[in-house]
Amino acid sequence: MFSGFIHLTPKAVLLAMAISYVLTTVASELYLHRSRSHRAITFHPVLCQFFRMWIFLTTFGVTVKMWVAVHRKHHAKTDTVEDPHSPVIHGLWTVLSKGVLLYRKAARDGEVMKTYGVGIKEDWMDTHLYTKHRFKGAWFFLLAEMALFGIEHGFYIWLFQLSVSPIWAAGFINGFFHVVGYRNFETREHSRNFFPIGIIFCGSELHNNHHAHPASAKLSMRWWEFDSGWLLIRVLACFRLLTINRVETGVFEARDRTVLADTGIKA
Repeated sequence: MFSGFIHLTPKAVLLAMAISYVLTTVASELYLHRSRSHRAITFHPVLCQFFRMWIFLTTFGVTVKMWVAVHRKHHAKTDTVEDPHSPVIHGLWTVLSKGVLLYRKAARDGEVMKTYGVGIKEDWMDTHLYTKHRFKGAWFFLLAEMALFGIEHGFYIWLFQLSVSPIWAAGFINGFFHVVGYRNFETREHSRNFFPIGIIFCGSELHNNHHAHPASAKLSMRWWEFDSGWLLIRVLACFRLLTINRVETGVFEARDRTVLADTGIKA
């Protein structure tokens, strides 16, 4: 069996998977979520291109505009019959097992794209690559990784990369984070802070905080909460690789009350 140009030990394969997970989580939580959907931060153009390419290579048919539009509708219609992926409406198991299908169903709705994709303009790269060939990026990455790391190792790494968004983002985060955990804010939906230490999902564990203040670049609100995404944002900001547009601070003195979730379109 072809072993590829780079021989990987089993530990190296696991390391490659771990790096892939971190990149996908950062691309999803910071670039697609906090930057493009809610405009809480703005990335340097070089990082924007990197994240766009990574999303193109590690997903099947997901474009920036699709992701943003579906997520904004989720905020506007959270846990109602119009929410694209609410476990309260569809059931927890449906969101966990078929979350990516719920995403794609909403993304195929032209009205959703038109209403909630405001401000997401397609450039030359979208027209000629990311949108036009959105289903080909993952296949190209499979061939490239099999050539680099061998058929077996390349396939395993690629399969793991392809599973991160459907299982963790479309399934776990959209499912459990509206069912399990604690609430800092009595928002008009069922969002929960899944865990106060937001490391594994780059801070998105603080889901209730986010639904209360969707345009905030920082998701931790209590002194004992930790948002690893915010830590990375501060580091990148020091190197002028991103701009912080908005941060909510001192929220508990004035906001222990019901809060309507903003769609983030005007953030």
